Amino acid sequence: MLTIAPGPDIASYHDRQIDILERDAWVDWLDPSVPAQSLILPLPAGSLSVEQVG
Repeated sequence: MLTIAPGPDIASYHDRQIDILERDAWVDWLDPSVPAQSLILPLPAGSLSVEQVG
């Protein structure tokens, strides 16, 4: 599990979030010629929904 700085959907809840790779980035993640830093990005606002549980 790789954590990164939180994106806009998570920032008000926590100081870190799990990095989520979009499906079209999976091959690039496994390609050593692609810089990992170009793939490690928070998702745009509105990509994640936050729901209270419990």
